[in-house]
Parts: sequence; C-alpha cells; structure tokens
Amino acid sequence: MVKSVTPLDELDRTLIAALQANARESYEDLARKLSVSASTVRRRVERLLSSGTLKLVAVPSWPKLGMNLVAFIALSVELPRLRSVAAELAKMDEICWVAFVTGAYDLFAQVVLPANEDFIRFVTHRVAPIDGIRDLQTFMVPEFVKSFEEYRLPVRPDPLYLKGDVSEGVERGAAD
Repeated sequence: MVKSVTPLDELDRTLIAALQANARESYEDLARKLSVSASTVRRRVERLLSSGTLKLVAVPSWPKLGMNLVAFIALSVELPRLRSVAAELAKMDEICWVAFVTGAYDLFAQVVLPANEDFIRFVTHRVAPIDGIRDLQTFMVPEFVKSFEEYRLPVRPDPLYLKGDVSEGVERGAAD
C-alpha cells in the first residue's frame, strides 16, 4: 500500500506519458516537445524517480524470446499459508507477477512460457504441489487487446477520481 502520494501537475503527467511512449528519449528532445528547458525535464524526471513515482524498466517482447504462452493462474489458498504460497510463487522465474485478490480466489499470478506442454508441466509439477493450495484455475490468454505497457497516464485526470465523494456529480435517476 502506498503511504504517500506524490502530487503531480500537468507537466509531470505529460512528461510521464512521453516517457511511457519512449523512455529512451533525451531530455533535450522531451524539452522541445514540452516547451520547457532540458534542466526542467531533468529535475522533474529525477524527482519522479527518487520519489518512486516513476520507474524506467525494459519490457521484453515475450514472443520474440520464444515465450508464446501467457496465462493467469487463480489460486484458492489455506489462509494461514497465504503469504508463504505467494512468496513461493514469486520465486519462480516463469511467473511475472503475483497479487493478493478478493473474491472467489486469494491469489492471481501471470505466467509466461514457450508452449502449452510447458504450461501443463509447470502447473502440475511446480504449482499444484505447493503446500497450502486448495484449488486453482488457469486462464490461457490467446490475445491481449491492450497490454499494461500500452497504458498511458492521463494528462488531465478525470475529476471524479480526485474527489473524496465519488457520488458527487453523478446524476440520480435510472440507477435509483
């Protein structure tokens, strides 16, 4: 859980969106595009990085690396073992991320592997034997419509998300 929120102005948000499109773009090129000085861009980026608000990472192209299968695994876990099961999954190289979730399952994980037969082996020989797993369900992803690296931070956030009361501005009527 994030304990403090870094306040962002429109320039910060525009800069983040530009870096999401091309994280290797020079400060000079960004400055020209944003009509500010390169030193302003450098200071802003350094502040965003040092505060942990922004991380610059390389995102591999899984298919180009021969990793043609993406799947999600939903796990129901004995609650006293929740953290240990999550930690065990997180150690596995094939798993991109693990998250605690609410609802019918306790954990979700994303896995990337070369092929179907690798996935079957991985689930049956590596995941299923973990102590504390009650049930699991798998979801193979045939195609992403939008992937996380395509998400762009809105330059002007919807005011609805910035208000304390989400019911403000919502019209009464059809849903009542």
